Amino acid sequence: MLQREFAKVLDGISYAYMGARKGSKPRVFHDCTLGEYLETHAVSDPYEFFANAGRTPEVTVRAVSARMGYSLTRFHFKSLVRTPHPENNTVHCRLYEINGRPDAPAVVVLHGWQMESYAFFDYYCRFLVRQGFNAALVDLPYHMRRRAHGSHHGQYTFSDDAVLTLKVMKQSVSDVQCVINWLKSRGAERVGAFGVSYGGMLTGLVGCAAPDLDFMMCVVPPANLFEFFTNTPLGREFAKRNPRMYAEVQQHRDVFERISIENMTPKMPPEKIFLVMAEYDGMVSPEALDRLWKAWQRPYYERYVHGHLSVILFNPSMSHHMRRWLRDVMKP
Repeated sequence: MLQREFAKVLDGISYAYMGARKGSKPRVFHDCTLGEYLETHAVSDPYEFFANAGRTPEVTVRAVSARMGYSLTRFHFKSLVRTPHPENNTVHCRLYEINGRPDAPAVVVLHGWQMESYAFFDYYCRFLVRQGFNAALVDLPYHMRRRAHGSHHGQYTFSDDAVLTLKVMKQSVSDVQCVINWLKSRGAERVGAFGVSYGGMLTGLVGCAAPDLDFMMCVVPPANLFEFFTNTPLGREFAKRNPRMYAEVQQHRDVFERISIENMTPKMPPEKIFLVMAEYDGMVSPEALDRLWKAWQRPYYERYVHGHLSVILFNPSMSHHMRRWLRDVMKP
């Protein structure tokens, strides 16, 4: 009972924080409606829409610093997908590389929506290094160094502009695939992905659309986008602030259902998937993740007595389970 109340309070504080940061008026950057956009940019096949372009980016190294047993390299490259904000079209990354092991197996790490600090995911990147993996932490569109001038982190990831929302999803997946291609070009024999919340959903999209991802860890990912926007506390708050986007979601339910990971099939066997659900999650329903688990042919599944935030902030059991699972998944 106490754990449940703590989880609810923590998720409630998060709602309040997100709401307080969204006082700006909704903005629309594309003149066309989503329906008009879809006439020339069909999303009838989500695997084609999110397909890996096969491009290895030209990377520019910004800084390299030595750490205990590994180095931290900050680099960037140009995104293949363009959005209205130039600062968002450069992809910034941090590579945690084991000394002398550019060919070590690697994990692409994806943060959640509205994250504004590297601190929490820096912990997981260092955790992965200790397990024998190089880790690449990616700034997702409109976050961190990609934040649009005058906006808050993630403000335009989901916005009143449904066309931009769809473009951002495509850009997010494309950017991650470019990092995967780059890691493999450097000699990494196997590359996986680890994502939390929104990052977990993107991890699932990449795992379904790209045959180059070898394993994935999805922590409390929104499994069904239509359900997330229309039938969750966070989605309902979003709808109040972004009425045009909400109307577009209702009108084009089939599109948002189609590009949901619940309705897509991973290009890897179930034993290469680590899925996490939080029983008291106030943002992603446990029922949705149970459906995802079944749709993905029952991969490794951990159910924690936590909320959406506490499952990653106050849950040392997950590190233990990840350590054991990663050891098993890397066996020949």
